[in-house]
Amino acid sequence: MNTLKIEQLRGAQALPALREQWQALFCLTKATPFLSWEWMSAWQRWFGHHGTPRLLCVREGSALVGLLPLYEGEGPRSVRRLSFLGEDYVGADYLDALALPGREREVADALFRHLAKDDSFDLLELKGLAEDSFSLASLIRHFGAEAKFGYQQRLRDICPKLVLRDDWDEVLSRSKRADNYRRRLRQLRALTGLERRVITEPELAAEAFDRFLALHERRWAAQGGSEAMWHPAVKGFHRDVVVRLARLGLLRFEELWVEGACRASIYGFDDGHRFCFYQTGYDPSWSRHSVGLVCLGLSIEDAVKRGVKFYNFLRGTERYKFDWANDTRNTMAVRVTNGCLPVRWLIAREHIVMAVQEVAQAVLPEQVVKLLRRKRRAWIARRMSSIEPESAAKDSSLLSAPHSAIPQQVE
Repeated sequence: MNTLKIEQLRGAQALPALREQWQALFCLTKATPFLSWEWMSAWQRWFGHHGTPRLLCVREGSALVGLLPLYEGEGPRSVRRLSFLGEDYVGADYLDALALPGREREVADALFRHLAKDDSFDLLELKGLAEDSFSLASLIRHFGAEAKFGYQQRLRDICPKLVLRDDWDEVLSRSKRADNYRRRLRQLRALTGLERRVITEPELAAEAFDRFLALHERRWAAQGGSEAMWHPAVKGFHRDVVVRLARLGLLRFEELWVEGACRASIYGFDDGHRFCFYQTGYDPSWSRHSVGLVCLGLSIEDAVKRGVKFYNFLRGTERYKFDWANDTRNTMAVRVTNGCLPVRWLIAREHIVMAVQEVAQAVLPEQVVKLLRRKRRAWIARRMSSIEPESAAKDSSLLSAPHSAIPQQVE
């Protein structure tokens, strides 16, 4: 007899209500920081003003054994959309249900069986699931064979990774940039004040982020600016979340200093088993010294020495990642629809937009493509227009609110 029950918590106050249990469950898993309470609550604080958190808790008695953090919003033509909490605007890979180790399959089945009986969504979009996730099999089982649902599953992102060995020399010898890395490192060591700094402390996290951000923005300035760190709310989110994750012991900035200044920085997350390479930045005036390459090589060497098993570059097929990577752990996107007319209209419109974008990139001059990108950025900015970073930064309601919420729809 299945003893698992589903409890649903809705609304912004669901996050502080579940904080301690969520943190305890997360610490027992091998999930990435994107599934931590710290990441999700920061996201809700900065971007969650257009919808409602919806947390599906899997309980055995009073114990929390699983959790699916969703976000309920309204799309065009009043389409009721469910997606992962914490994904939009900032990018997060390997989102999924949290589950006690060894109970992932059981938890996933309970969650998606519950959602399949639920009539509170028109569109379920789950982006960023690992290709080896237990949830994928459960989603197919509960939605793929049901005539009342439309089910689509596709590759979302290619995520290179480096499986580390205990011998750094062997790791380096397999890199496509080994000779160049050794030469550039020797050249930098001949200069004054070469230093590598690692920042993990909460009290230093915000300043380290600002150094990283300055380098990241300088790196992308010639290409029209960064697509990842351009909006004030996105920057505010990261200044917030790096402190939270540092308190959890997961944050890691790795900096390369030369001649008294920071010339390159890697913004990542580390749990001792896996390093997640989130973003990077470097001073373009030092590009002839390949400071980005050297910073990355030193980071990988240090990971080997610390006993890290996987160096995960997360999403993106940039060449420099595959100069080091020897494997991938890709992510999938799943879309479930209930077949209502507004959803069919929304999907048709999306297909048209994607087709136009592909044609534009193939046949239009680069200047026109850049103009279209700027228009897309302006559209996203309008969606985020209600977010006031300064006021949000002063709002501590999610951190200080009473731990109370009303459970709903207990199965």
